[in-house]
Amino acid sequence: MKTKELIKWTMACAFGVFALASCSDDDDAPVKVPDAVTRAFTEKYTGVSRVEWDREKGGYLVAEFWKDGKEHEAWFDANGEWFMTEVDHGRDITSLPQAVQDGYKTTRYNEEQWTIDDIDEIQRKAYDTFYIIEVEKRGQPDFDLYFDANGTLFREVQDGGGGSHGDLVGNQIPAEIQQFIDAEYPGARVVDFDRERSGYDVDIIHDGKSKELWFDTQYAWVQTSTDVTRSMPENIRQAVKAQYPNKRIDDCDYIETASGEAYYLVDLDNYDMDLKVTLDGKITEVYDY
Repeated sequence: MKTKELIKWTMACAFGVFALASCSDDDDAPVKVPDAVTRAFTEKYTGVSRVEWDREKGGYLVAEFWKDGKEHEAWFDANGEWFMTEVDHGRDITSLPQAVQDGYKTTRYNEEQWTIDDIDEIQRKAYDTFYIIEVEKRGQPDFDLYFDANGTLFREVQDGGGGSHGDLVGNQIPAEIQQFIDAEYPGARVVDFDRERSGYDVDIIHDGKSKELWFDTQYAWVQTSTDVTRSMPENIRQAVKAQYPNKRIDDCDYIETASGEAYYLVDLDNYDMDLKVTLDGKITEVYDY
């Protein structure tokens, strides 16, 4: 929805606050917005302008509008239930929470001639807000960097060239997995959830820390990875520095598995192998994954 062609096209449409009709993706036929959706939108958002409505896959009604000087997209179902809002921050990283700004500064993309091309804030029903920073560098593919509210980089993927993040709508956690999280990580806030071919991946914030949980296809817990890059135990840091004195530690996760194993997984900058470090500081090189 954010291509130059679409921008030119939407400028030809009639603008109006709280309009019940707008241009359609397929033709010039107006999109009919149910009263329940209009009411839900006006109750959730005030001080908006230039409201346009589109209908997306799955029957979702999407309001495109401006608020506080930023472009928004809010997704509702036909009954007026809100599911997601995407806020476009452009390239202005200073508009993000300080923790996210600090988290970005610790990544390699803050160096090496990478530049920020776009920033999106994703707000979803039953999930914590997260931020996607798209970066680019001449001669390199673009990357999308996903940060949680703590400023932890929890996902790093090559940009697919899409505009809206509508694929995030309706991605609900199975009840079995939610029950496990509630029991084992009480008070945890879910940031993101993905279905993978081999199981399920859930990103949460628990006790002020960012954690990634893996489950198999039968919803059985496999392992938890806790980001400790900024709170790495000193004995682990010293063990790595002693064996790799000229390498910079890029990332460190504390891994706990269903089999009872516990260790630190350390990623070194510009090094092909990860380091599996036991609690007493013994190091084994493993394939970077």
